[in-house]
Amino acid sequence: MIKYKKIIVFSLLCVCVFFLIDVYAKEVPFTLEDRDRLIRLEVKLEEIDKRFEQIMSFMWILAVVFGGITVSTIGFAIWDRRTMIRPFETKVKGIEIG
Repeated sequence: MIKYKKIIVFSLLCVCVFFLIDVYAKEVPFTLEDRDRLIRLEVKLEEIDKRFEQIMSFMWILAVVFGGITVSTIGFAIWDRRTMIRPFETKVKGIEIG
């Protein structure tokens, strides 16, 4: 019997606490100051977006320049290797024929 009384009292206390929490949890109205803060925040975010766009376009420019330098270096290495080997190829062909 004592056990049931404790359960009932505990249940009633829990219900009372939940009702008290609900009473104190009032919604705060949206003020003009909050609206102004949101507008300022939106302006700052737009500035940040523009800055990120600038950084991304700069990164694309760097990637294109790096890719171009890499391709031109590899192309020059292949061209140089072919021009260096060509005289030896003619000598070897001359030796094989003669």
